Amino acid sequence: MSATVEESTLGTVQGMVAVCRTGDLEPGWGEAAWLEGTQVAVYRTEGDEFFAASHHCPGTGAKVMARGILGDKAIAGARVPTIACPLHKEVYRLDTGDCLSGTAPALQVHPVQLHRGVLWLEAAQ
Repeated sequence: MSATVEESTLGTVQGMVAVCRTGDLEPGWGEAAWLEGTQVAVYRTEGDEFFAASHHCPGTGAKVMARGILGDKAIAGARVPTIACPLHKEVYRLDTGDCLSGTAPALQVHPVQLHRGVLWLEAAQ
């Protein structure tokens, strides 16, 4: 991701960190970003929803989750956004991080907020 977010020109959202402009994220893809020294993966779905998760694969620790395959799965009659790890194809819910295809540990997910066309993630406590 090449865009830089200047917080001084955007204002601030209490307890949140500006990660990127929403227009910098291409629908259907993920991008790696820094969140206070930690790598995160941020996603924009084809349905124009935004999610964030750890960039680290829960099974191996490899920094690959931004390159996973976005999709969705029907659960209890509702479509739930998912990400498949590009290494071993385990599928995770983007809203909860739960693994849907095996016994892998959950993927860490981060709450996101949209404000003034910017994607914000919760700051580390």
